[in-house]
Amino acid sequence: MIKVRYRMPSIVMSAHADWPKDPDYRDAMAKFVVEHGFNVVEGGVDVLDVCRKNGLMVQLGGDQATLDMAPKLRDDPAVFGYFVSDRRRRDSFPAFAKIARIFERADPNHPTIFINRAAWNEFGDFAKEVRPMLLDFYHYHAMPRRHAERYYLYLLMFRGLGQEHGIPVMRCTSSSSPPAVLRQTIYTSLAYGVKGFHFWTPWIFAHAKDKEGNAVLKDGKLNMYVTLPHLTDIAKEVRKMSPVLADCRSVAMYHTDPLPISGGKAPGDAWCQPSGSQLLVGVLEDEKGGNFLLVTNKHPGMKQEASLSFDATVSAVEQMEKKTGKWKAIPLAAGSERRTAKLHLAPGDGELLKVARIARQ
Repeated sequence: MIKVRYRMPSIVMSAHADWPKDPDYRDAMAKFVVEHGFNVVEGGVDVLDVCRKNGLMVQLGGDQATLDMAPKLRDDPAVFGYFVSDRRRRDSFPAFAKIARIFERADPNHPTIFINRAAWNEFGDFAKEVRPMLLDFYHYHAMPRRHAERYYLYLLMFRGLGQEHGIPVMRCTSSSSPPAVLRQTIYTSLAYGVKGFHFWTPWIFAHAKDKEGNAVLKDGKLNMYVTLPHLTDIAKEVRKMSPVLADCRSVAMYHTDPLPISGGKAPGDAWCQPSGSQLLVGVLEDEKGGNFLLVTNKHPGMKQEASLSFDATVSAVEQMEKKTGKWKAIPLAAGSERRTAKLHLAPGDGELLKVARIARQ
């Protein structure tokens, strides 16, 4: 069994916050970010205190000044990691490996972050040579000429590398995608075991400013706004699922027709058999052996009905209410040998199920 080198503290949703110049208004911005479902922000050490106070983590830079402070940050829950580089080729990997080791000696508890461009197909060498604590990549599959046909292939390959090296996978996706495409990207990625998300462009939380960049107040308060409200709606749902998903490992992924490159159907002896069009079911298991399913609609433009057939080991199924995080029982229709549950999925949407199973003698 591969030793786990690093675990995400939660399912990460990371963004850029437009921090006010005046520190007196930063507490309001931190609260605003948390209220909208995000738990990581880009920033410097100057925002660590206000983020720690509000339950936020900070993605710091990987510069020398931050490295000098890293030994004092190793046990700080407000630190998410240290961003080093984006989209560099194979000849940079030896230097990246050195940087990763230097930061790990200073702070062994927080990862360095290097973003891989999936389409260059160098991420296998990156993982082997750099040996990062976190594997990060981007693939803007919904954009023209970005190899949309490789979408699930890349998810499978990064999942495999993460499991091989005992590290979590995080991905960057385009924040300019239509709402249903963003929803499809996030839920299908979660079904493959992805543990974190960031976005390009990342500027999601902002506030009104004058020409000099000073905050313009409204009724004496910071006048804040969200640039992508549909994205924060998804983030709020992910936050409710995070306590389950962060502690689960990806066991299997079952697709229904049409099958993508690298995607397969459930084997004949699987305890869950999905049927319907354009479905992906992520099979997940927590550390105590609890069973979960993330049932997703791969089609961002069409509603789908999912039919899930369970074998005799399944005694009950519950569905998480995404707005509250509470579980509700799903009725199971009895058949001759199997029982069936049905779900109705909005375009690109996903639903988290908890499954009670009886161990066979």
